[in-house]
Amino acid sequence: MTPFWYAIVTLCVIAAIINFIFAYARRKHPMMALVRGGAGAVSLALALGIIVGKVLEIPHADLTRENVFIAVGVFIAIVFLVPSYIEKANGEGPKVSIQERAARPVKATVRLRDVRSDEWVN
Repeated sequence: MTPFWYAIVTLCVIAAIINFIFAYARRKHPMMALVRGGAGAVSLALALGIIVGKVLEIPHADLTRENVFIAVGVFIAIVFLVPSYIEKANGEGPKVSIQERAARPVKATVRLRDVRSDEWVN
């Protein structure tokens, strides 16, 4: 295996670890824990598939570095985006309190429209 394949396997394992951590963090929400755990398992299966394929030296005609790099990038994006989309669609996302929504940004500026009035604009 070349350093390219080591990098691809490392990316897949990191994606699996991140999804397993999110699954553990969302254990109070069974649906999200299941989705995140499944995404982690799929990421880990891809890493193991690459390792087994390289050890057994399985030949693939369309398996060029460019195709693999693009496919792994798309795969990792999907592995992170699909669970996030399902989380938001089910309403199980992190809850934002009314105080957090009402908080003003740190770099907000207050300007007076007219110097003589008390009216201000964000």
